[in-house]
Amino acid sequence: MTQPEVSVLQDVLRLYDHRFLELADDQRRRLVTGTRHVLGERLADEVRAALPAAHRLRAFCIQRGLHAELERLIREETEGHRAGAVVVGGRVYAMYPYLRGVPRHDADITDEVRVEHRLDALGWAGGRVRLHGQAAIGQVAAREVAVEVILRERATAGERRVGTSPHGSGFEAVIDPAGLGPGSWDVHLAVAAFGLTREAAFGAVRDARLKTGPRERDGVIVAFGERGDLTIDVPGTRPTPGRLRRLLRRS
Repeated sequence: MTQPEVSVLQDVLRLYDHRFLELADDQRRRLVTGTRHVLGERLADEVRAALPAAHRLRAFCIQRGLHAELERLIREETEGHRAGAVVVGGRVYAMYPYLRGVPRHDADITDEVRVEHRLDALGWAGGRVRLHGQAAIGQVAAREVAVEVILRERATAGERRVGTSPHGSGFEAVIDPAGLGPGSWDVHLAVAAFGLTREAAFGAVRDARLKTGPRERDGVIVAFGERGDLTIDVPGTRPTPGRLRRLLRRS
């Protein structure tokens, strides 16, 4: 299959969402039959690799005539239920107990899992920035999750790493601006479980009660950027008054 055909296949499989569930039984059967004709008996490896896991699993059900399983898969996704996942050899595989015989490459969601995070509290502890939050690798249930705060300076790409400690069901980090040096430092998280590590910008997802106005102490400004992520501005390349006014307007 050529790349345009992959695009067509994605468009077809995209129909298997809530719209599929709204069809009458005979309409569903006709759509599945037509899609099976498009899919053929087996997808080429390069085609399969170009599809997201959700589409690969739909194709698996359609090719094997697993109508009830297909409907359950779509219904659970529509209702917001997500499959659990297991990490094996550094790869992440979604688990569907009702889908038997799914090839590993169809259930492989390694490239799709992301950090799920939330900022719960933010403030000053003396001259240091203290934050509390939650973080995990999506769909991967783990008793032990290692969280590290990564600060990256926007202009120079300089990097500093800060460890965290457990705090309730989440983590706590204390950041000393004196150890960063002048600049605008964007806050990221590195989250690790079962040998798998994922990174994400931090701060855009936060507790609804958290105040979003900039926090300033000794010239250091802690604020949320245009995309909502957390930034620490350390004087030296001190934020201009104009930037501070823009931060205050956004709060």
